[in-house]
Amino acid sequence: MQLKTYSKGLFIVSACFFLLGTVFATKFADLVGIDSEYDIKRIIVIGCIWLFSLGICFVKNIEFIRLSIATKALAFIFFTFAICSALLSKHPFWGAIEIANIGLLICAFIFFVISMRAFERDTVHFGVYAYFLLFSVFTFVKYILFLLFSYADAQSFDIHGLISGYVNVRFFNQLQVMVIPLLFLPFFKQDLAKFRSVSFIVISLHWMVLLQTEARGGLLSLILASSMIMLFLGKGSRKQFIFTLLQTILLGIFLWLVFIIIIPYWLMESTSFQIRTTSSGRLDLWFFVLKNIPESLWLGFGPMSFTWAEGKPLPHAHPHNAVIQLLYEYGAITCVVTTAWVISRVYNRLIMLKQFKNATIMPITFAVLSGLIYSCFSGVAVMPFAQTLFIFLLAVMMQYGDVNVNKLGKPILIGLFLLVSTACSLLLTTYKHQELLPALFPRVWVKGLISY
Repeated sequence: MQLKTYSKGLFIVSACFFLLGTVFATKFADLVGIDSEYDIKRIIVIGCIWLFSLGICFVKNIEFIRLSIATKALAFIFFTFAICSALLSKHPFWGAIEIANIGLLICAFIFFVISMRAFERDTVHFGVYAYFLLFSVFTFVKYILFLLFSYADAQSFDIHGLISGYVNVRFFNQLQVMVIPLLFLPFFKQDLAKFRSVSFIVISLHWMVLLQTEARGGLLSLILASSMIMLFLGKGSRKQFIFTLLQTILLGIFLWLVFIIIIPYWLMESTSFQIRTTSSGRLDLWFFVLKNIPESLWLGFGPMSFTWAEGKPLPHAHPHNAVIQLLYEYGAITCVVTTAWVISRVYNRLIMLKQFKNATIMPITFAVLSGLIYSCFSGVAVMPFAQTLFIFLLAVMMQYGDVNVNKLGKPILIGLFLLVSTACSLLLTTYKHQELLPALFPRVWVKGLISY
């Protein structure tokens, strides 16, 4: 099999199942007999990665980027300390489950990077833009229909009432903060300039939905990420970006005021909007981690251990902050090393924006940066589709810059397939595991709390 054939198959399968797991998740879950829209996402990710690992065994002339010494050192430190932490924790089995899931995501990154090398950069950009524009359009068609039904029935709606296919609307917000930046591609790529008008409208609708769902963390992440991007963009690109961003935000606010505030108030004499000034318990969770981490500072309490942490102020399975989660579960050494590596990689990409020839990387960098920031307020690091989308964007980013490659022989590909098969089997054995309590606080599966 030729690499291009494999790559086309990988992206077509990924695109179809992403829609099935989001826009059509409710119907698809019923069709396959899964009783949770969250669990169907996890099963889709596991199944697709296994399928990709099988297919790549039949591909000729596979090349993969040569990793830097710093990246290899990070991988060694991370997995060494993660395994030690899991073995010394109270629940080593569940620690192994978490490590297996991280391993699958790394394998997905490998498959994405390999596949993108089969296409020109412009082709990848067009495919990414066209797909996420389509995803947004499908989502907003359903959103507008639900909104019209609410008007017709004179029934009010809450933040979850207009978005379907997600156990919690925050899971959609996690995708939004990475999708919105990608819709800026027509403003930075001349061959996509004819799509600027449609992008402008769709981005504005995204802002409206963020306001309607009261996604404070999502709004903050996009604003912070865009502010950082502005510091590194060239003068011309910066002016265009600021102008477009402000216009879409203003139109989004106008649409929100008209369709979410004024019309519902006129029809129902009430609105669901309220200004929340609390942290929704996040600060309590973070203070809990900072208070307890000295008990196991260097190795942490073990991967996935926050799920059953004793005495935590809220019953959430994760602390809604990727850095805090790393600190609590993997320890200070892993947390510091990983965070430093991520910051250095992001800074290197931001520096590239100063060169006009690399201006097209802006939307991709914007998306990655926004996802990283939102992971400090939400569960981006633990939700299946948010994880996978972030990994995909990292793979797209790897197309920029000069990279050396190594050929991957058949023994490596077969070994990778066996590794993926083992990890997939391990994860699937925990579906509806008898130790999982019937609680809606997702981690690996929707029933994320683990009994003592």
